[in-house]
Amino acid sequence: MDPLEQFQRHDLVWLSASGWDALCAAQPLALLPALRHWQQQEWPCVVRRSDTDAAADEVCIGIAFAPQDGHKLRIAARVRCDQVIEHQPGLALATVLPLVSAVWQPPLRALQVAASTVGLRFRVYGSLAYEFLTGETYLTPDSDIDVLFRPADAVQLQAGLALLQHYQQQLPLDGEVIFPGAQAVAWKEWLLADSVSETDYAARVLVKDLRQVRLLRKTDLLQSLQAT
Repeated sequence: MDPLEQFQRHDLVWLSASGWDALCAAQPLALLPALRHWQQQEWPCVVRRSDTDAAADEVCIGIAFAPQDGHKLRIAARVRCDQVIEHQPGLALATVLPLVSAVWQPPLRALQVAASTVGLRFRVYGSLAYEFLTGETYLTPDSDIDVLFRPADAVQLQAGLALLQHYQQQLPLDGEVIFPGAQAVAWKEWLLADSVSETDYAARVLVKDLRQVRLLRKTDLLQSLQAT
């Protein structure tokens, strides 16, 4: 079994002591206090796309530190898969709702309720997720709310896209739709392709997975839903 099959981009992972030692050893010495603080707080790292030269048993991860004076510091690292001691998908939207601002609360709750009625679970990543996990300040007035969803079929795909299209009028929404095989497409790009031609399923969209970025036809992604 491919050890990476268990991971998807945006997943949260917690590292063993040896994992943290390996991560810290590969980073500049000046970052060591911040990284050890992250370890002591037992905050997770986030799975990112694999580096082209990563070993077969390595998972590529990242940490985004809270912005300081407008500067955003991110680190990229690798650890062995066996140095991950806990692993879960990104946070559910319902989980982070108590954190969000009063301005965002009503439309986000409405989005969550509407998604539940059609059997969808939206998850969050990016600044909103980091702020919930760490308690530090990541969100600014210009921040997006990054959300993703994994449709089970074409009906759920259309339902999820319709909800996001509706609520983006009230919220700074961004994010991805995840097709089978962890194939991620920016849902705004999918909607844009729809707006150009509702029937042109040969149109290509940019697809990201754990290993690569490529262009695929929309029809191929739709067929992947039908095959599951």
